[in-house]
Amino acid sequence: MIKNQNKIIGIIPAAGIGERFGSKTPKQYFRLDSNTIIEKTIDIFINHQNIDTVYVAVSEKDHLINDQSFCKHPKIKLVIGGSSRGESVLNCLNKAAKDGALFSIVHDAVRPNITSNDIDQLIQHKDDYDLVFFYRPITDSIKIKDSIKDKTVKKDDYYIVQTPQIAKTKTLRDVLLSCVNNNIDIPDESFAMEMHDKDIHKILGRTSNIKITHKDDLDLISKKTKYGIGYDIHSYRDGSGFKLGGHFIKCDFSIVAHSDGDVLIHSISDAILGALGIGDIGIFFNDNDPENKDMDSASIFKFCIEKLEAMNYEILHIDANIICQQPKINPQRDDILNSLAGLLNLDINQLSIKATTTERLGNIGANKAMAVESIVTIGKL
Repeated sequence: MIKNQNKIIGIIPAAGIGERFGSKTPKQYFRLDSNTIIEKTIDIFINHQNIDTVYVAVSEKDHLINDQSFCKHPKIKLVIGGSSRGESVLNCLNKAAKDGALFSIVHDAVRPNITSNDIDQLIQHKDDYDLVFFYRPITDSIKIKDSIKDKTVKKDDYYIVQTPQIAKTKTLRDVLLSCVNNNIDIPDESFAMEMHDKDIHKILGRTSNIKITHKDDLDLISKKTKYGIGYDIHSYRDGSGFKLGGHFIKCDFSIVAHSDGDVLIHSISDAILGALGIGDIGIFFNDNDPENKDMDSASIFKFCIEKLEAMNYEILHIDANIICQQPKINPQRDDILNSLAGLLNLDINQLSIKATTTERLGNIGANKAMAVESIVTIGKL
């Protein structure tokens, strides 16, 4: 478990019924391909190494939550929400009081395009302000309603507020309690902090981090983006190093494999092929084929890129979790990111790499193996 001074919890208010969505089924339970909206949202939180627990506020009458894939995950705790967003988040904070988490990240259940990099950016600023939030400039013309005649206002004077938002837990609880006790409606957590003159800070967010409010918002996600999950594991043997993401890491191990055994490339490639719905790398690069002996895994990336282009897709984001006891990955992280960016012709901002251990459990913990799990988001060109 993460020590209290570094502990971060996630809070997902999902107790609303979404009246503007125009459906008897709450919008968070609509499906995007094979997963519901809320499953896609929460998946990022439960797979992030810095998130200790995820509190999900749901309606007391919610009969769909127990059908969700994340429901029995050890990081998940369900909380009965309130009649408003503020009450729901406050209920989660009250339930989490015993955790002693110093920081809380609140995120809308219906913003499924959140990435691990979004969370990483917030965590970088967690000690500097009472709350940090994402924002986007307004690009459309806007008008203000008037009883006589609506008027156009200067859009540069306004911006859109997004989630996720990270806050100091005790401060957030105090300001929300004050707002709820005074019947003040809370559109988002930065509003509550602002009302109480707390120190808040904004960082530029992504246009793609949309909040699903109306049914046609689904078209912005379900028809244009797909997701793939990849996993690979290889055993160690004594050696002098191995490639990871195309970058050679000097260490006391080498990888047992038919090819060069680049676990990171294999995992990402499987995720790409899975997102395209055409299988896995074993179908195209059989372990029993002598031509694949000691093959440079960069050629697998080249194959995946060709398939993406042929099917008119591009990579939007890659999130990978490297699981090993040794070698230490973080000192090599930037080199691995640069290597991947070069091999895939991507910007560094489209890549997220995290490293974790198994706390010395199992073969990985005994320095006998390494594994990588990856999530790839692709978009239609």
